[in-house]
Amino acid sequence: MFNKLKKLIEQAKKRAVNSIEPEVFNHPLAQKTDWHPLKAGGTNFGTHRLDNSDPDLLIFKATKGAYVFSSIFSGVGVLGLVIPILAFIGMENKEWGLLMFGIFFGGIFLTAGLLLFKFMTKPCVFDTFYGCFYKGKKRPQDHFGMDPNAKNSIIKLSEVKAIQVIRERINSKNGSYYSYEINLVLADASRINVIDHGNHAAIIEDAETLATTLGVPLWDGS
Repeated sequence: MFNKLKKLIEQAKKRAVNSIEPEVFNHPLAQKTDWHPLKAGGTNFGTHRLDNSDPDLLIFKATKGAYVFSSIFSGVGVLGLVIPILAFIGMENKEWGLLMFGIFFGGIFLTAGLLLFKFMTKPCVFDTFYGCFYKGKKRPQDHFGMDPNAKNSIIKLSEVKAIQVIRERINSKNGSYYSYEINLVLADASRINVIDHGNHAAIIEDAETLATTLGVPLWDGS
């Protein structure tokens, strides 16, 4: 049963990729590029928008929805910690099991919320002054001395040959939806994921702005 389900999923993914014809982009690199989703999963709402108010810095920043989403997990975690502790303090006969459960339950949600906040609010920066792309709040000069084999730490914009947009169908217990990726395609046809979320209109608008600024083609496979 499991193998059959796995086979059906693989066939669905294959059909989705086969529906994309790289030839339409009229570029030899497009035919060498993988058109499978690069990043598994994704949200059903917009988590990032491109801020191009500074001509030297294009930054994908977290939306209010991303902040709220991660804050909900953190809030549940805090309540899960505080309520059992207060209840424990007020008990005449101390229920240590209740306290430990609260710490465990609250700790899981608080940790999940903090991790979500960390990853969802990490900026994705295109620095046209230094000519590089990186993720995080550190400036490019703080990265240039790193191990050159740490390829994902910093990418030279001159290596970016196209902007790829693809979609992935996400199935959950509450239904299904599409999540969309913006990927950088490098000269060797390898890809670097920039963002992945469910607001298609925002993805296309930001990808177009990015492609225009970098002077590279946009390959829309969504």
